[in-house]
Amino acid sequence: MPRPKLHSDEDILTAARDVLLSEGPVDFTLADVAKAVGISRAALIQRFQDKATLHRKVMEAMTQEVRDYFGARSLVPGLDGLWSLLRELITGMDPETGNEAYLLLFWGDIVDPQLRRLALERNELVRHAIESSLPVAEGDQRSRSELVQSVIQGSYMQWMVSREGELADYMALRTLRVLQLLYPDHEFRL
Repeated sequence: MPRPKLHSDEDILTAARDVLLSEGPVDFTLADVAKAVGISRAALIQRFQDKATLHRKVMEAMTQEVRDYFGARSLVPGLDGLWSLLRELITGMDPETGNEAYLLLFWGDIVDPQLRRLALERNELVRHAIESSLPVAEGDQRSRSELVQSVIQGSYMQWMVSREGELADYMALRTLRVLQLLYPDHEFRL
């Protein structure tokens, strides 16, 4: 008879995400995760096989969080709804975690085909939410949503180099600027 699990997979994946973000995908170890959870490395291997599988499971859980977020959030069409969504996405980034850690995760998304597939899904979920919030009949909705998403992602990268002010403020200002260029007759409120 198998022993009962004292720690849920969800608890382990949460701890693994914390270790992954603090150590980076190259330096995180199963021993670090096992210690964070309070189980043996062997028990962790029994449940998740290896480091690559655990990393993928963490990213699958993060992708599910994005699915759940957009599944539960009512998108309000129009520019005010769009701006509200964008501010929520920008300010919702985890301020407790060093932003460099997310860049290391992005690297994993680039080099591993399974992680890349998950990253593409997360990107598409965000882009679709932006597109769904854009005003109807404003031209090419897809191109506009891709542009706005590119500004958000690009401003993140710019901030990593410049470190001007707080990340969320930096990203919001640049996103606001592109919205003002796209929709000069609308007054966006900070």
